[in-house]
Amino acid sequence: MSTAHAGIENSLRASPLFGTLGHDAVRSLTPHVRRRRFERGAGIWRAGEDAACMALIASGLVKIVQPGGAIIAILGPHETFGELAIVSDSPYWADAVAATRELELLCVDAVAVRAASQSSPEFARAMSRSLVGHGRALHEKIRIMSAGCVERRLAALLRHLLDRFGDELEDGSTVVQIALSRAELGCLVGATIETTIRTMSRWQKQGLVSTTDEGFIVHSPRRLEEILGGPALDHVETMSGKG
Repeated sequence: MSTAHAGIENSLRASPLFGTLGHDAVRSLTPHVRRRRFERGAGIWRAGEDAACMALIASGLVKIVQPGGAIIAILGPHETFGELAIVSDSPYWADAVAATRELELLCVDAVAVRAASQSSPEFARAMSRSLVGHGRALHEKIRIMSAGCVERRLAALLRHLLDRFGDELEDGSTVVQIALSRAELGCLVGATIETTIRTMSRWQKQGLVSTTDEGFIVHSPRRLEEILGGPALDHVETMSGKG
C-alpha cells in the first residue's frame, strides 16, 4: 500500500462514520477517496450540483450555507457532510465553503458510499446516526436563535463555538480559530450587521472578546454565562424587532 493510501485509510478509521467499517471494507474504499485542499472562502460545492461525493474533514472548518446566504452549520475535524444528498440520491441542498485559512478534505465517491451502505448494515446505521447528528445541529441553530435578544443570541453562539472548537489559553481565555465577519455573525444569529457591530464593539471595549485575522478570543467565558442568565441589555431589538 502506498503512503498516500495508508494516510487516507488511517483518517477514515479515525472518523466516527467510516470507523464503523471493517478493516477490509475501509481498505477497499480507500481507492475511491480523493484528498483535496482548499483556502478560506473557496467553494467545495454549490447547492443544486449533482452529489458526486461526500466529504470527511481531515483538518480545518467548513461552513454549510443556504443559497440565500444563511449559515446553517459549522463543521470541524472528523465530521462529515454531503451524506443527505447521497442517501436521497438528490443534488446538494446547500453550499459548502472553506471557513479556515487551510482546509483538508477526504472526498469519498458517492457510488462507493452507496455500495458500502448496502454491504454493511453497521455502516448504514452509522450513516443514519450521522444524519441525525446533522439534524441536532439544526436544532442547536434554533436554540441559539431562540436565546432572546441579540446580545444573548450572540453569547449563545460564542459559547457554542467555544464548546465545539475552542482551545483554552494559559490565562483562562479561550481562542477559536475561525474567522467570522460581523455580517456572518449577524447571519448566524438573525441580527442586522449594525446591531452585531454595536454589540461586538461594546464587548471589545469591555474586554470580553477580541478578534484576530484567524478568529476570536473570549477573555472571560464566565461573562458569557452571565449574559445568558442575566437581564437583556438590548431588549428593544429582539427577534420580533429590527435586531
